[in-house]
Amino acid sequence: MSGPGERPGADDEVAAAREPVQRDARLVTAETGHGAKEEPAPAHERRKLASFVGLFDFGARPQSKAAWFVRAAAVALALFALWRRVDSATKPLLSARPPPAIPTEEIDDYKFRLPERTRREIFAELAAAELAERARAIQANTWNGHLWSREDDRGHYERVAARAAAAKHKVSLSQVYLVLDEGIRERWPGPDGKPLPATTPPLNIRSNSW
Repeated sequence: MSGPGERPGADDEVAAAREPVQRDARLVTAETGHGAKEEPAPAHERRKLASFVGLFDFGARPQSKAAWFVRAAAVALALFALWRRVDSATKPLLSARPPPAIPTEEIDDYKFRLPERTRREIFAELAAAELAERARAIQANTWNGHLWSREDDRGHYERVAARAAAAKHKVSLSQVYLVLDEGIRERWPGPDGKPLPATTPPLNIRSNSW
């Protein structure tokens, strides 16, 4: 509708002129995408990353086939690693052959597969270690003179000396103890010229600890 003094139909001409401009603006918006609501790229990437990390969340129930596949693969890998570990630990125990028996009879100067000269050398080393430990215990007054405790402590150092003798002479620990037993029974002399005692103090549990 035209106002006073205006040319009739002026409003219609202005509206007609504006319509193409608005139509062109809508067309540009549709083609370029301006004005459309799109998700920001960083948020989209974060969601993808969270979805990927969720595949390895073994504390939650899998929510997709991919998550179930990852869970099954992880369990299979863990079981395989466990089997390899158990197999490597038990196979030597199950497949190892027992060592041959050590003969105890003496044949041509050999006993326990060792000549008498080697057996006496081993016994002399063990006897020297025992005498040194007994002297140290007396000098240091170990265990306040409690004889059974001292003897028990000496047994520890005897095992150390036996292992050293086995390594030195390249024999088994069983052979070393068989030689020690033979020397005590046969009363072979130690470094002081006396045989080692064949008895130990009777069991006497300490009433207190030092």
